[in-house]
Amino acid sequence: MFVAVAAACRPADESGAPGDSVPAARQELTVGALEDEFGLELNRPRLGMYPLNAGICEPLMKLGRGLQTEPWLATRSEYRGNNTYRLTLRRDVKFHDGSLFDARAAKYTLDHSVRVKTQYSYLSDQSVRVIDDSTIDVRPALPNLRLAEQLVHPSYGVIGPGSDPARRPVCTGPFRFVEYVPQSHITVARNNFYWGDKTRLERLTFRFFQDDNTRALALRSGEVDAIFDVNRGMIAGLEATPGVRIVKASPGAVIVMYIATRGAEPYLRMRDPAVRRAVALAIDRKVLVERVLEGHAAIVNTVNPPKVLGRYAARVTGISYDPAESRRVLDSAGWKLGAGPVRTKGGKALELVMIMQPGHVDRFIGEYVQAQLAAVGIKVTLDQLDPGAFSSRINSGAFDLDIEVPSQNDANPAFLLALRWYSKSHARGARFMLAGPLFDSLVTASITSESSDDAQRNAAEAMHVLVDEEVAAIPLAGVHRVYAMTDKVKGFDPHPSRTNQWWNTVWIAR
Repeated sequence: MFVAVAAACRPADESGAPGDSVPAARQELTVGALEDEFGLELNRPRLGMYPLNAGICEPLMKLGRGLQTEPWLATRSEYRGNNTYRLTLRRDVKFHDGSLFDARAAKYTLDHSVRVKTQYSYLSDQSVRVIDDSTIDVRPALPNLRLAEQLVHPSYGVIGPGSDPARRPVCTGPFRFVEYVPQSHITVARNNFYWGDKTRLERLTFRFFQDDNTRALALRSGEVDAIFDVNRGMIAGLEATPGVRIVKASPGAVIVMYIATRGAEPYLRMRDPAVRRAVALAIDRKVLVERVLEGHAAIVNTVNPPKVLGRYAARVTGISYDPAESRRVLDSAGWKLGAGPVRTKGGKALELVMIMQPGHVDRFIGEYVQAQLAAVGIKVTLDQLDPGAFSSRINSGAFDLDIEVPSQNDANPAFLLALRWYSKSHARGARFMLAGPLFDSLVTASITSESSDDAQRNAAEAMHVLVDEEVAAIPLAGVHRVYAMTDKVKGFDPHPSRTNQWWNTVWIAR
């Protein structure tokens, strides 16, 4: 919980202070983004908000660079007991169409999140009550004292009452919507009536690219000014390119291997705890970080950045690399090696299917894991999918292993735990990855803890169960968000969470 008042301010930026260069006459920036995901059913009502945040909309609270909650359109949050938060709203804020932001608009936004089934904070259509023009009470349908920490998520960007965010979002952000062409680009322009510091950019366009090579070529040729989520294998080459620089955010994401502990038929192998532990034992994360990812990552034992667990992060120890123990575990569980390279049990081969988050996970990471598991007698088939097919497979439990790079998109220490492995999660794919009743009870305790310290402690205990005991997930590496941009791009201030990246301070030099 926070009780604070924030003033709008422009963060300092060492690489591009206004005196460094002369601003270009035209302040227009083009960014090479990943593949367009706004067409997915879940994302259609979140155009320009999530998973790509174009600065059109703003949440009630904001996620700071230390992954903490900061006041924003709500200047004050107070827990009043009975599972209820009172939010005091900023005055004199206008939507892009000139209408006034007030308590009714905040209620409309949170009610809309229920209508489009964001289903992230256990809100219902009865959760929000208007107290006066600048005050609302919010009471989730289920016990949830992490609400203030969750409302920083871009999915809760405030929208104008009656507007259609799936076609033309009308919000309060520093940029206003101009155009969206599916699979091509989304363009925004400066909001000259913004309540805070005005953007220096007049126009900002995100172009969608389906593969990393094309994005990198677009940067080198001058088609785009910047690209994000640079493929690790391309960092050295881009860094050596004249006029291009690499910018890294502090770690805000972890490469995580999700495990189908309750996969649908025929994806049943990972229901066996021995197989799950053997998989974890077989992966050398040190080599992955130092050689495969060339040092652009760190070994972590947690499924989200350790800092969100505070002093309790050390409770999660992870599974150490021990291929001999991996083989022993498999032997003891009846998975034996015969004449061939793949283990069998009861006439069935130990063969797994692995999928990877398209546009976020480099194929060589999957190939590395594939080779590591082959060394202990586990055959892995890699299925590369487009975003629609990937989403369908996750939501139907049609996989054994899944590698993704989830960001810490809010300040709740149980954020990812409650979203992906919790039996009360509304995420469609969660039921195929459940981590058990003890895990559930600890997540519930974290969500309902009144103090932040207790929330962190319970989240750490839940993660210990998830990673160390149930081995229902395997953290592979903590990663930096890596951006590449031309030297003319100034004032860029990278956020550890890509979905919370803002472009307010950026400007173009001549």
